[in-house]
Amino acid sequence: MRLLTLRVWCAVPDGDLKKDRMFGYYLATFFAFAIVLSEGSATEVTEFCSFFNNRAPEPQPNLKNCTWFKENSCCMQEEIAETFEQVKSLPGASPACQQYTNYLMCYICAPYQNMFYIWGYLKVCEEFCDAWYGACGSAILKGSRVNQLYTNGSDFCKSRSYKVSTIAQKDCFFFDKLMDTTNGQRSGHVYWEHPAMLISTLIMFCFVLYPL
Repeated sequence: MRLLTLRVWCAVPDGDLKKDRMFGYYLATFFAFAIVLSEGSATEVTEFCSFFNNRAPEPQPNLKNCTWFKENSCCMQEEIAETFEQVKSLPGASPACQQYTNYLMCYICAPYQNMFYIWGYLKVCEEFCDAWYGACGSAILKGSRVNQLYTNGSDFCKSRSYKVSTIAQKDCFFFDKLMDTTNGQRSGHVYWEHPAMLISTLIMFCFVLYPL
């Protein structure tokens, strides 16, 4: 299916086939360079560790928790280990509930935490709060079920003294299921770190499938 889609993208229905293919390659290359230039001119966002007195993030190859931040992390292994030791699983918590809770604790490792941890307050995305609340609804807190104590995810997060925003605001900590793994590897998902990489790859496949 992927090969068929690529052939349709590269194919030209009629006319001077060689000339049209050349034009298509040049056009795609132009767009790839345009993306590079446009992103290069964008304002670079400075990352710093607001939870740790604004120190700079750095590689932490020995992380055993929150391992997806190994390449660039605000926390050290001993710091995140101490955090996890303080987190107690709620009675009746499902594996999904524990997964969301553990992921939330990893905010202290995020290298971009200065975007959502400000003046001693953590801001969590509403979407994350709703997912966390849904997964932990049957868990017991203060002698009652979570979904009996709180009506929605925002209320649940606010009860933990977190501020709440939305992903669209780009100022809150959110759950990225592609990053959340147990072995530190991104589970089978392809990451296009730069849009030009995708375009360049498509151009290469066009040359392979339809040589001039």
